[in-house]
Amino acid sequence: MLAKAKKPKWERKAEERPGALLEAALDVFTRQGYRAARLESVAEAAGVSKGTIYRYFENKEDLLKRALQDKVDVKIAHAEAALQEIRGGADVKLRYILDRYWKRAMEPDWGRFHRLMFGEIASEQPLLFRFWIEKGTVRAWKLIEDIIRAGQAEGAFRKDADAQGIAQFALSGLTHQAYLKMHLGQRGSGVCPPDRIFASSFDLLITGLKPKTPAGKNHD
Repeated sequence: MLAKAKKPKWERKAEERPGALLEAALDVFTRQGYRAARLESVAEAAGVSKGTIYRYFENKEDLLKRALQDKVDVKIAHAEAALQEIRGGADVKLRYILDRYWKRAMEPDWGRFHRLMFGEIASEQPLLFRFWIEKGTVRAWKLIEDIIRAGQAEGAFRKDADAQGIAQFALSGLTHQAYLKMHLGQRGSGVCPPDRIFASSFDLLITGLKPKTPAGKNHD
């Protein structure tokens, strides 16, 4: 007696398919490269036919663009929700969000994604790269900028500090260190391990943000 055939993976709700395709697309593109990856591979990873992709997306570029938008929206929404649960001042929130970002940047899929974006997409799909920067990176900068401005309003941070410039420098500096140390095969270069890089960077950031102490007075 023949074994009963398994039901196709996508004999489920149709509304689930776009999300699965977006997730599969980023995984396939980051592992195989955008140019080399075929839509058949994305469809297979999502458990659907290639034709299903065209029910929801115009082409390969549209698929990547919407996958990037979805990724950004989810990550920013999670970060904003997490910040709402933090009890503490701006310094606590700033440490939390940067530490969260730094730990995420240590993960292999983060490295594969950024190699794709800063390598192939930046040079071959500049409009898509710009879209990702504006919809993702700039929003992440703004999230940190808003925390710094809140700290200035509550008196925890210097009012003359450039919140926008500091936010962009802090996040991009950590991005570069994570990319170089963890994802470009340079873990053995230099003598400072990742945990010390973050700790010293955050210490420098907070020290620079603290209100200046008048001459002749101590911090107590």
